[in-house]
Amino acid sequence: MTGHFSPELLDRIRDANDIVDLISEYVPLKRRGKNYVGLCPFHSEKAPSFTVTPGKQIFYCFGCGEGGNVISFLMKHEKLSFPEAVKLLAKRANIPLPKESFDAKKEKQLDKLYYANQVADEYFHKNLYREVPGKRARQYLKKRGFDSKTQKLFSLGYAPPEWEGLLKFAQAKGVEAKVLNQAGLAVPRAEAAGFYDRFRNRITFPILNLSGKIIGFGGRVLDDKDEPKYLNSPETPIYHKGKILYGLNFSKDEIRQKGSAILVEGYVDLISLSQAGIGNVVASSGTAFTQDQARLLSRYAEKVFLFFDADSAGQSATFRSVDLLFSEGLEVFVLTLRPGEDPDSFVRKFGVEAIRQKIQKAKPFIDFKHESLGRDFGELPIREQEKVILNLAETAGKITDQIRRNLFIKKIAHTFKMDEAPIFKLVGKKAMSADRRPPSADSRINLRAESSLSREGKIERGILRILMEDQKFLKMTVGKLDAEDFSASEHKEIFQLVLSQKKTSPANLLDKTENEKTKELITQIASIDLGPAELSVQLTDHLTTLNKLKKNRSMKALKDYIQRALQEGDKETADRLTKEFEKLKKT
Repeated sequence: MTGHFSPELLDRIRDANDIVDLISEYVPLKRRGKNYVGLCPFHSEKAPSFTVTPGKQIFYCFGCGEGGNVISFLMKHEKLSFPEAVKLLAKRANIPLPKESFDAKKEKQLDKLYYANQVADEYFHKNLYREVPGKRARQYLKKRGFDSKTQKLFSLGYAPPEWEGLLKFAQAKGVEAKVLNQAGLAVPRAEAAGFYDRFRNRITFPILNLSGKIIGFGGRVLDDKDEPKYLNSPETPIYHKGKILYGLNFSKDEIRQKGSAILVEGYVDLISLSQAGIGNVVASSGTAFTQDQARLLSRYAEKVFLFFDADSAGQSATFRSVDLLFSEGLEVFVLTLRPGEDPDSFVRKFGVEAIRQKIQKAKPFIDFKHESLGRDFGELPIREQEKVILNLAETAGKITDQIRRNLFIKKIAHTFKMDEAPIFKLVGKKAMSADRRPPSADSRINLRAESSLSREGKIERGILRILMEDQKFLKMTVGKLDAEDFSASEHKEIFQLVLSQKKTSPANLLDKTENEKTKELITQIASIDLGPAELSVQLTDHLTTLNKLKKNRSMKALKDYIQRALQEGDKETADRLTKEFEKLKKT
């Protein structure tokens, strides 16, 4: 899709062209809550159903189903190709476009940053085992109960209290100080020329992307009296902390296998649980949980267990995370701890079986919310009761699946002993105020937002999005994917279109189909954010997950056929299908 435009450049161009400003040049818009509305430029209407959401930088028409971002708007409205739209937006924002060699230069620069982090990891790891500087750090890790195998698995290290230790070590390895600075490992001096080490006298935790490359570090003080307790790498061209989940590179396979993830706050919590034998754990990487992290987690899990510290900060983190997780179609449970406990201290004190029992007894979010009030709901002042219900209604409004949202509302009413009708009405008003109306009933292709899709639908669109990015990824699907593997007919059609093209791009695909609904879906898929992980790694993960879902679907169908054969007294057929089931089960 991007041609010679790198993902970073496209992000910059999109960010520089506010979607409200751009569309206002073509369509008169009026503010309505957080959104803007106007008459759709793509079909005739008397009442405005065309909505622009500045927070997400997207537009969508609830009347005709057209939607996309600033690039796709220009493509549709001005009948431009993808490169033409990008060039027009770049000119509008005064952003110079690079030559064809930009990607190669950019990739070389990014490789320097990856190498700088690799050198830093080597430096930290060596210092951990040096006799003098590393002794106290080793004692700290021993006190935390981390054995040598765990230390090696997570590549734990130690940054000594030296101002230029890493700078000198890296220079000997051919890494310049300015590259260390770009990688977030060195800081410019305020009153003199030069740099100094960012991490000093701290245990270091390398942060890896899904392909196993080090993209940043977290550092923890040895003495809790020192501040700040944790120090993280800043944002860099390869590290975007709001889009990374610490430990996911280790845990993604087990999360996918179990269909669930345990979300903790810190590095130490994750490592302690992992060492104890709990493998489906991720951490929010020392930052407030974000929508991008929730979306990333939804690619692997169907439900999430929140396991945060038993203090006010931990409870606040729980409530902040819930809406984001529900909006991505995940089911949310909460593991509770006694005051003063955290996941690390709990597992060290009570062991892995106690954790597993907690998971079995985990409370659905509504029950947790009810218990967190501290006293009976009916005893609260009316204003506090109202606030609780309003907050829960806000959460319910984030659930895009209608059946699940209705069940959630019924659960609220049952738990808080209320009539459910006012809650339904309240959620309905919130949905209307946010312009979350459903598409027209005669829409042939389901153009729901990605968050409302089934897990299988998300994976299928993720695969198509990557295949649209570059034709080279098709080679990875040979023998692993064909059109019949897609559960949705519209996804099959787009996959077949991709296969038929020598050079794939959304602009090209749009020219190869006469079906307007298919065109809309292509544009919608093309607008999906790919995230920072390498596309080859994402595609491999998607193919593995889709294969597992396909297998589960086949096994379920065989079970149904076996049951039907037994009911009809056809033992021969039942036996034959049972053998097929057992054979499939072993694959």
